[in-house]
Amino acid sequence: MQKLSKSEILLCFEEINKRLAANNQHGEIVLTGGAALTLVFNARDSTRDIDAVFRPVADMREIISSMAAEYNLPMGWLNDMVKPFVTDKLTIVPHLEYSNLIIYSVDAESLLAMKLTSARFGSNDMNDSIFLMDHLGIRTEQEMFDILDKYIDPYLRKPIVKFFAKEAFEKYFTKML
Repeated sequence: MQKLSKSEILLCFEEINKRLAANNQHGEIVLTGGAALTLVFNARDSTRDIDAVFRPVADMREIISSMAAEYNLPMGWLNDMVKPFVTDKLTIVPHLEYSNLIIYSVDAESLLAMKLTSARFGSNDMNDSIFLMDHLGIRTEQEMFDILDKYIDPYLRKPIVKFFAKEAFEKYFTKML
């Protein structure tokens, strides 16, 4: 699957803004996952897709779908599958502003909590978690678990999350030494 670079993501956002402006609409996108790591934190060169929440939902879905067809982007290139993990506990900060589109991102602590909760082995979640711990200057395993407690509702924390988080901290701590 084709990956989206930082410059390609920005071009897509410019196109979304143009389409919103053409319809005299305004939209918002809140970045999470790899797109936030690529665009906001410069942790990666690219991402497989853009995990986000957005509004107005129906209009944005139409724009996203038409752009996928027109620009040969994969279905789901911009998706809101992350919705179950986006709660009022997350800290959301403005990142970019266009004439008709505002791009927000979750902050580093919120993103770390989300990555640890995803706990997908074989994905970028482990490396992303280690990057974010380093970015935040985490020094103890308890600090990491305090972030999880602060941002993630207990019902979202499957048993695997604890093991994944412990392994991520161990790898991070070993790297620090």
